[in-house]
Amino acid sequence: MIYFDQSATTQPSAAAVVAMQKTFEETYANPSSVHGAGVAARRAVEASRGTVLSALFFGRRTTGRVIFTGSGTEANNLAVFGSVYAKKRPDKGGSRGTILLSDGEHASVAASVERFEEDGFTVRAIPTIGGKLDFDALDALLTPDVILCSVMLVNNETGAVYDVRRAAAAVRAKVPGAVFHTDAVQGFMKVPFTPQSLGADLVTVSGHKIGGPKGVGALWVSDAMITAKKLIPWTLGGGQEDGFRSGTLNTPGIAGFGAAAAEALHDFRSREEKTLAVRGALSAALAAVPGVVLNLPPEGSRAPGILSVTLPRIKSETMLNFLTGKGICVSAGSACSSHGKHVSRPLSAFGLAPAEADCTLRLSSNHTNTEDAAREVARATAEGVAKLAQIR
Repeated sequence: MIYFDQSATTQPSAAAVVAMQKTFEETYANPSSVHGAGVAARRAVEASRGTVLSALFFGRRTTGRVIFTGSGTEANNLAVFGSVYAKKRPDKGGSRGTILLSDGEHASVAASVERFEEDGFTVRAIPTIGGKLDFDALDALLTPDVILCSVMLVNNETGAVYDVRRAAAAVRAKVPGAVFHTDAVQGFMKVPFTPQSLGADLVTVSGHKIGGPKGVGALWVSDAMITAKKLIPWTLGGGQEDGFRSGTLNTPGIAGFGAAAAEALHDFRSREEKTLAVRGALSAALAAVPGVVLNLPPEGSRAPGILSVTLPRIKSETMLNFLTGKGICVSAGSACSSHGKHVSRPLSAFGLAPAEADCTLRLSSNHTNTEDAAREVARATAEGVAKLAQIR
């Protein structure tokens, strides 16, 4: 099998598996229990919390708090619902406040914001045509009633790296009381950043994108957000995670997340170089396939492991089936929305027409892939284009 769907999920690393196995066998107690076994489990959770926090700050001095969740989607939901409802604006017949988001956001942010639109809030989208934020449009949208702005760091379908730092600075300058959130799930341990370098109040990350297990994510919350009580719980119950996210903690998953984060931090530069080399080989080979178009964000604003390609009038699902028959795994976009029947929001935001978006593949790699495998994916794609074009 040749696996080029690393943005959907990654194989758990050996260190993550060992950490999880140890937790299953030794520190399996409920970390909220006060007996000795519970205390040991709690120590394992806190050790991983410190590791994930350290990875977020690249080993430098840390601030803020990491709240563990069941996924990146849940962390995004907590960021959106928790920050907007914390405003507690009364409904006086007009808008209850304005929420801004980039027009290619992951569904977990976009769908959450849509719920607020139904509840009387004003929602405005910031254009990202060609994989670049429109800062003139953002400036025009920054009215005094903006309460939240959410801009993802790396687009999960196009690989565009948005200038989150500049966006956050623009929000701070015109609406200092607004909350700024970034979904950094596809950027964490892939592109260099810290919450401080981004200027964000809230940052979402996830375990299974970096060699950790599925079923565990995290939301970084700034000290200022906690002090000013600008975030309220969204999942209620026993009050775990300082009351921000109730529910028994997934101790094995958290341990695996921490181990994966430690590995990724230690090996960041080497992984980045390998991933860039694989993407370079893949890009060069696919660019030579007649009719294939590479959907490239601006130079210098491309995530190392994501490549979006549009096929010549061949539906992505058809090509996926062809490549699957060759033992090659790629995707037609985000795995989280692959069962939907609508046109991809990120691809439309990038500038693709519906027919083009319907013929677009996402090929995503990381340090575990090889340049030879990349060329084999391109060769199989070229074969598929030739054969499927004849059938068409």
